[in-house]
Amino acid sequence: MAFGTGRHETTALCASLMEEAGCSGRKVLDVGCGSGILSIAAALLGSREVLAVDIDDEAVRTAQENADKNGCSDRIKIIRGDMVKGIDFRADIVVANLIAEMIADLSASVRNNMETGGIFVSSGILLEKKDMVVRALGGSGFTVVKIKEKGEWCSVAAV
Repeated sequence: MAFGTGRHETTALCASLMEEAGCSGRKVLDVGCGSGILSIAAALLGSREVLAVDIDDEAVRTAQENADKNGCSDRIKIIRGDMVKGIDFRADIVVANLIAEMIADLSASVRNNMETGGIFVSSGILLEKKDMVVRALGGSGFTVVKIKEKGEWCSVAAV
């Protein structure tokens, strides 16, 4: 089954930062959507449009089932893809609950998928790798505006 029940610290941290960013009426891109939990959260928080992307066929299928079960299919489009490669979609909020190394790699290109004034919310970052992610974000022109920690994990919001 695809990752993402909503009970893991990284998911909770990410959802919290998404809520603080204000999803209502905004477009959200969920990179590495897994089970679709963060896409569903975005829709339930009032996002007008959500694009969910995952490289794994099982994740795409599961995310679609979960969106259907939660009555969010009208606002969530789920596609198979490799992070943001070839994705022609610009979002107000980009969310990625991956691993630190993938977030660092994604930081170099994700701005192309962000509206002016958008926010990049990332999670799945072990505390021991937080500084590496913060450096990668800074090197890609982002400014970190908030870091939340829970257990051995953290989530980072950057503009």
